[in-house]
Amino acid sequence: MARVLLGTRGSALARVQSEWVARALRTAVPDLEVELRIISTTGDRVLDVALSAVGDKGLFVKELEQALLAGEVDLCVHSAKDMPTVTPDGLVLAAFPVRADPRDALVVRDAAIGADLKTLPAGARVGTSSLRRTSQLRHHRPDLQLSDVRGNVDTRLRKLASGQYDALILAAAGLRRLGLWDGTPGAQIGDAVVYPLDPEVMLPAVAQGILAIEIRADDATTRSLVVTLDDPVARSAALAERALLRRLEGGCQIPVAAHAVVTDAGLHLRGMIGSLDGSTLVFAEQTGDPAQPEALGVAVAELLLARGGEAILKTIRHQLEARR
Repeated sequence: MARVLLGTRGSALARVQSEWVARALRTAVPDLEVELRIISTTGDRVLDVALSAVGDKGLFVKELEQALLAGEVDLCVHSAKDMPTVTPDGLVLAAFPVRADPRDALVVRDAAIGADLKTLPAGARVGTSSLRRTSQLRHHRPDLQLSDVRGNVDTRLRKLASGQYDALILAAAGLRRLGLWDGTPGAQIGDAVVYPLDPEVMLPAVAQGILAIEIRADDATTRSLVVTLDDPVARSAALAERALLRRLEGGCQIPVAAHAVVTDAGLHLRGMIGSLDGSTLVFAEQTGDPAQPEALGVAVAELLLARGGEAILKTIRHQLEARR
């Protein structure tokens, strides 16, 4: 019987995602044994500091990639939005399974608080750990009190229920994969109520809702197994959005968003760069060839830079330098 070791973070969401991949692999190869190996990452251990202050996206993948390179595991399952845009030498992103819900979701403590960003009361306390979300929230509702919130989904929901926040902004895909929400607007999680946010209002994170399966580049055996899970639509979207982010040299410290969808006209990509205070949001969009997603990502990034994004990035970098 063939056997592979799958590396995963230990959070409930990471395990659910990895177990889904394991089941899919067992279905594709009935005699395959898939064993999960839990690996703790820096991002899992450092929970009392904002992500933008700790470091970059590698916080959630570095230890997993080290284990993969060392041969301790055969594949790793990541939330693609947590990954740096450059893959280490010797590794490759071999599969992107079908994308889940890419949207953000507004989770309010109870139904009386509001049903969308417009109806939240003035001064409502909103928890989010993302500069991307913070920039867009400040743009639409500068009166809101925004506070950083860390921890897994259950921890954040407990903080909401305890009254620390009036609302949270969470990834819809995580809520749905954990079985907490079925996607119905106004459905409840305990006393909390969930409302999806239209990407026109809150543009998602790069590759939000997409899983990335990473393997060693020279491991043809594992590649032949995981390629069965690769979805061409998810792959095109992920590569376009990641190329945009890579061109902008973005990460946790810069408010960047992107969302790609396949239409009859081709692959449509919309991107955003926002100022930290939300006073300025720059958008650009373009449709291109799904077979050349990275070229589309770079093209939209260039439009963003030309429309004012370059000035925003320079200001943010000066602000970051001043804090050091």
